[in-house]
Amino acid sequence: MTPPIPPVLRVASLVHHRSPPAELRGVSLAIQPAGFTLLSGEADSGAALLLRILGLLERPDAGEVWLDSLPMDCLDDAARLHIRNHEFGFLFAEPFLLDSFTVAENVAMPLFKISGFNIEQARARTAEVLEFAGLAGSADFSVRDLSALDHHKISLARALAIAPRVLIAEDAGLQLPAADLREFAGLLRRVPEIPGISVIATSPAGAEILGPDREIRLERGVIAADSHPVEVEEAPAHD
Repeated sequence: MTPPIPPVLRVASLVHHRSPPAELRGVSLAIQPAGFTLLSGEADSGAALLLRILGLLERPDAGEVWLDSLPMDCLDDAARLHIRNHEFGFLFAEPFLLDSFTVAENVAMPLFKISGFNIEQARARTAEVLEFAGLAGSADFSVRDLSALDHHKISLARALAIAPRVLIAEDAGLQLPAADLREFAGLLRRVPEIPGISVIATSPAGAEILGPDREIRLERGVIAADSHPVEVEEAPAHD
């Protein structure tokens, strides 16, 4: 029998009360690798809060978080920042680009600041992710000259540049017009085709567009429905 694939992220008994009106009340789940997971729910459901805890952007009041089999709750802020920078990519509702930079310069920035790539390595990796984003011919363009949709594609390419294990997408592209959102969501949906990358997203208004592999719906801080539940096994003990 083929052994089960271990989850890339696992949380157990998460409790969080610091972000009213949202809270988490004993949430446990496991995220399998190479899939697209949507966390859905109303503003007070806790979905956005859970996403931020999974992305190590916030600490829970109680409960445990593991990346692979490494516990995150015992790490200091510097260690968590290092893991976020090297294992996670992030997308938000705004693309947060530098207007004075070209497309390629915006995408390549984390390769120099985080990954320590040289110029040739950065150029090759930038070309790869821009090709995926459908912007292969726009590398030398100023971002000022491109559309809002292209800005979100650039932010996706930048998030993928470091080859993250997990892409965290918090309401990414939701301010785009419906047709542009549909195109961007389709591109985002293809990210798990890249070996080794899992996507976890929130998108309350765009759930039907995204078509996730798995949808986890939260209500008032608990999991109300899970389209493909994964058993949360106890993580290996650490000394």
